[in-house]
Amino acid sequence: MTNTKTNIIVKKLLKKKGKILHINEIKKLIEDLDKKAVYKQIYHLKNKGILLSLKKDLFFIKDPNLEITQEEIIEQIYWKLLKDYTKSNFWQKYFIWWVKALEIWNNNYSIPDKITIVNPYKKSKTILLSWKEIQNTTYNIKWLTPEDSFKKFKKFTEKFLIDNKNFIVANYELSLLESLYNLSFEEEKYVYEIIKKNIRKNYKRINTETFEYFLKLGKYSQSCKKLYQISLTIRPDFAEKLRKIILKWSYL
Repeated sequence: MTNTKTNIIVKKLLKKKGKILHINEIKKLIEDLDKKAVYKQIYHLKNKGILLSLKKDLFFIKDPNLEITQEEIIEQIYWKLLKDYTKSNFWQKYFIWWVKALEIWNNNYSIPDKITIVNPYKKSKTILLSWKEIQNTTYNIKWLTPEDSFKKFKKFTEKFLIDNKNFIVANYELSLLESLYNLSFEEEKYVYEIIKKNIRKNYKRINTETFEYFLKLGKYSQSCKKLYQISLTIRPDFAEKLRKIILKWSYL
């Protein structure tokens, strides 16, 4: 491939700088000029700092004169790509789950290495960007279909505007319960500290009827017990409310 053709490709790509292109779009642009040199040219463009790989077959078009790291690019585009992913896979039938949901309630919009999306359809893992993973999961209530099980939880969600995009997130009480669900040893200390801060600050606003609702469904018994134990030394009055609910629908 001549330098003239190379320069034409570079100019065409730089018109799209700051955008994300699939490898097929890049291939088409190169093939229009020379079908024989597609992969060689992609390799060349990566070395020139114009193509930055975000994951397999997905590239960010970068201005080679601009100093920007992969992490900074991910910060810029993560929420947009996550919105596109949830919209194309689940439309409105999803919500953000686990610790990230509680972090969002605490105005922490940092980008997690893994985010969990509850939906009525599938359990799977996918890579959104580089090392940023999406864990798709479903809820199961024994006597209900997956879709009807999902509806029981979906009513306890709210919408958040993050990076000018609407996301459906577990509500405050459900976020508290989910954060304490199935913790690993490494996660426990971090999550417990978040829970403690939330109990100290927001114990008056926590709607314990939500906990009762899920205990009736046979869900979150262990999360409620952990929340009770954490609350004992922080807000004994709140812990007492939890104790009564737990004894009514479960056991200590």
